[in-house]
Amino acid sequence: MRKDELMATAPKADSEIQCGFAEKAVADAMVEKARGFREFLQSEAPQGEKRRNPTPAVDKMLKEEGFLRMLLPQRLGGMGMSTTDFCRVQMEIAKGDPAISWVIQIINGTSWITSLAPDGVQDAVFGQGPQPVCGAYNPPGKARKVDGGWIINGKWPYMSGSRQSTWAQQGVVLEGYDGPVVPGISMCYLPMDSMTIEDTWFVSGMQGTGSDTAIAKDVFIPDAQMVLMDERAGQIDRTKRNFGAPSDLLPAVPVVRTTGIAQLIGAVDAMLEIVTAESPKKPVLTTIIGPRTSSGAYMRDLGEAAAMIDTAKLILFDLTAKLDRVGLGEEFTLAEKAKQRAGGAQMIELVHSASESLMFQAGSSGFALDKPINRYWRDISMALRHIQNIPTIGYEIYGRNLTGADPISPPGAY
Repeated sequence: MRKDELMATAPKADSEIQCGFAEKAVADAMVEKARGFREFLQSEAPQGEKRRNPTPAVDKMLKEEGFLRMLLPQRLGGMGMSTTDFCRVQMEIAKGDPAISWVIQIINGTSWITSLAPDGVQDAVFGQGPQPVCGAYNPPGKARKVDGGWIINGKWPYMSGSRQSTWAQQGVVLEGYDGPVVPGISMCYLPMDSMTIEDTWFVSGMQGTGSDTAIAKDVFIPDAQMVLMDERAGQIDRTKRNFGAPSDLLPAVPVVRTTGIAQLIGAVDAMLEIVTAESPKKPVLTTIIGPRTSSGAYMRDLGEAAAMIDTAKLILFDLTAKLDRVGLGEEFTLAEKAKQRAGGAQMIELVHSASESLMFQAGSSGFALDKPINRYWRDISMALRHIQNIPTIGYEIYGRNLTGADPISPPGAY
């Protein structure tokens, strides 16, 4: 790397602290770039599904076009994009391939969370410029204390973006610990080349994410690459040397959950476009109606699906607007966090209902494996079931907060 390139990506001094999110022109350019890659991603998606991870051409695009460092603060060589603008990009990427938007979301989210870690972690991971970080925390691995560091052993499934990342944030418990995963989990940071990847990702949706299993066997890491559960990782800590971007003020779970739902909205939007384009061409079989545009029933269902997607977008950008204001210093109360959790549940139900309705409208031919709408539907169906997306849990959290009932989840988990 040339000296000027290294200076451009090295951690920033206090005098270069980021005062706001990325400028609108930067964000708009990334949205347009994502839109421009839509046909490319659609063309690569079938091969990505067969490979069960991004194709070499998509891997190159992700690494060279800046899509893996959008949420990383500028002091670490990232773009420092707001949650709203990141969601705008993600929705466009998902219209091309939801699996690739998932990889982008996981790596951006985990890299950003790493930027909330203590200075030692930030220095180790980002000391030579921005690095893509993936990770998993459950089931946790184990960490054993030794002089100057830790010995890590573990086997972590669901490592989305593992082949695009250079570092991993892995959940561990200390040897001898036999309590619950939460709050007993700590985080260690491992170079990806210190682990092996086991090919385990055989699923019905999101096949192209490369969410295989990472295995660490007796890997040594220095103390600076371990964040114990009782340390201030992920909390607002103004005493850190590496601090000062708006994203340093954001809570991890609401950001990751909300930006993750954005890509599902983009994917169901693509389904809507497919069904809308087919409506003037496809007949209503077994009737004398003719094209579906002449059917009141079909047009009613299409309009309802579109309205559900519109409503999901309204909720999404209301939630991200609040997160963006929090990054600029506005308070984020526990009641507001509970309300955000319920807002996420609403979006999930809207996306689910719209996607199922659109598959009814697409008809049985839409379930052919070579039809793009089938891939969008399968990817959405699987991603909706992520633990952070389960609607009933979100609604219960909100209801308990409203009534003052005993909580079912630590506040930091929602």
